Amino acid sequence: MKDINATVIIGLTPNLDEIKNGLHKDARWGIGRAERECLIIEETKKEEDWREFYETYKKTMEDGGTKPTSLENLKNNTHVFFVCKKEGRIIDGAGVWFVDRYKIEIPRLYFNSSLKEYQSSQPNNLLYWKCITWAKENGYREFDFGGWQINAKGHLEGVNKFKEKWGRVIQYEKDCPF
Repeated sequence: MKDINATVIIGLTPNLDEIKNGLHKDARWGIGRAERECLIIEETKKEEDWREFYETYKKTMEDGGTKPTSLENLKNNTHVFFVCKKEGRIIDGAGVWFVDRYKIEIPRLYFNSSLKEYQSSQPNNLLYWKCITWAKENGYREFDFGGWQINAKGHLEGVNKFKEKWGRVIQYEKDCPF
């Protein structure tokens, strides 16, 4: 069972150059690599994009030992949906929803899944950067990258390390999320 008592937050009050320069060097390198690989990020609502991405999402969840939620549930709870494409093929996707923190709406990464065979192209780095720039451009002061596992084991250790490159880890009480 996952711990859900921590998350990773990045502040968005500096300008985008300052935010990018404040990222871990590996995150900045990954963004550059993805751009050199000619990856494209698109915000989409197209049904065919959802269906194509959902196959990647299901595989990622099953490989991680988690039961995937339904496509309809993903769609119904997603405020903004981004896909990452290489040569027209969707290789990664991410959804953003909102959480309330002190009566302030904060955009939060709801899901992110990518095709393993394209991970060397760094699509997750470009998607995370797109989430940051989207949130900044829409006037938000923070972006929440979602769960950071306190007692991570296996592949979740790698997920934690990846998320730590983007912001600060915040731990909170179980009954008081922030």
